[in-house]
Amino acid sequence: MPGWSAERLTRALDARARDELNALARDLIPAVVAGRAILLAKRPYLQAHGPNKDDDVQEVLVALFRDDGRILRKFDPTVARRREGDDDAALRRFVIGITWNVLQRSYQKRRVRWEELKEDLVTADPDSALLRGFARFARVIDLERAVDALSASDRALFSMIYVEQREQAECCASLGIAANTFQARKSRLLKRLRGHLEERGPATATGGAHG
Repeated sequence: MPGWSAERLTRALDARARDELNALARDLIPAVVAGRAILLAKRPYLQAHGPNKDDDVQEVLVALFRDDGRILRKFDPTVARRREGDDDAALRRFVIGITWNVLQRSYQKRRVRWEELKEDLVTADPDSALLRGFARFARVIDLERAVDALSASDRALFSMIYVEQREQAECCASLGIAANTFQARKSRLLKRLRGHLEERGPATATGGAHG
């Protein structure tokens, strides 16, 4: 982010000059994109059902400039400069960190609970060859196709548990069923879902990773 000293950043936020703020927003974009890429690389289970890159960038920029740049004003160049060596690198790392926090919170609300889903599938069938190791699981899974193959009632239950992320009590209240009935329905859902995933798994594994 060349040209953005701590002093210039503060002046731009204080003056609220449109041209200068637009220039700042444009220069922040590469750091936001980098932060998004790092997050998705380190959290591969967040890649499913996400918004596109432009939506993510817009979401982070809105957060950065909200309330007169409240988040950007938290940037402490003195501390950051000692670690990074100069203002440009320090501000870039700061924005990458903010991007990580903003998008991770957003993804947790909108995306599938991959870790919980994997744990539930393994619990339902610990001997499944498909689920030996998270890297293999992430490689061979075709979740959207598998969910689409479920019945309408199973798709609704899957969404309630793993997308909307409702607790069991809330699910039971919404469906008007007892806890043991909910657990039985969830178990049948996982069995059918695992069956659809395993239809895809062996062919993908022998044909190589994709995506």
